[in-house]
Amino acid sequence: MIEVFEPPEFGPAGRMGPPLGIVTAAHSAVRGLVDYYRRRTAWLSLVVTSIALCYLGGAAMFWFHAVALNEGGPAISWYAHWLLDSTVGFLALTPALFFILPFATWAAVHLAGERVGRRPAYYVAITGLLFALLTVPGPVVHDLLVARGTWLANTATRLIGDPNRALPPGHDYPLASVLTSQLGFAIPTYVLMTAAALLAVRWITGRRQRALQIESLAITLGRRARGGRL
Repeated sequence: MIEVFEPPEFGPAGRMGPPLGIVTAAHSAVRGLVDYYRRRTAWLSLVVTSIALCYLGGAAMFWFHAVALNEGGPAISWYAHWLLDSTVGFLALTPALFFILPFATWAAVHLAGERVGRRPAYYVAITGLLFALLTVPGPVVHDLLVARGTWLANTATRLIGDPNRALPPGHDYPLASVLTSQLGFAIPTYVLMTAAALLAVRWITGRRQRALQIESLAITLGRRARGGRL
């Protein structure tokens, strides 16, 4: 099950109400966002999804750019390079996911309509696609912030790498080629990572619900025992 983000001004899933003015629509969106994050599951989804996309998905993207495309990097270990890139992505992209997840949930509900079983698939596809589109400029931002020769890369090399190590030349690609290959590899990667995050959230919430049920049963049995009715 995914948390439902449905502003009060909208009708039931699959049926829209009358057109809203800009101010009213903005107010509705803000109120829906606040309502969405009143649920603990929403915050859990944000954290788990961000970790899955930025670190696990980041590992796949690191392999694609650093290994498959041989774009090069600073004189640090591959895992330090991955951790550096993924942490920068986590800090920069989590605020965007804060808005993407409620929108994807709302869109999934309305696209699925009465076909409730399709909501998770729509949610996963929309979230993964939007995140992939968001990261299209990623290679450019990466080159400006953490690529070989930048302040972050030089600092990391000085602290945990080998500044004297000779580095093989990286392969340069045309910008259009870099951005299109980024999008092509990112879409399946982030859709898959979103699906994994959704399964992880379901597993965590399922364990918590079972624990609460067991606790409730234990309290009930304890009360009956004290009352001499066991």
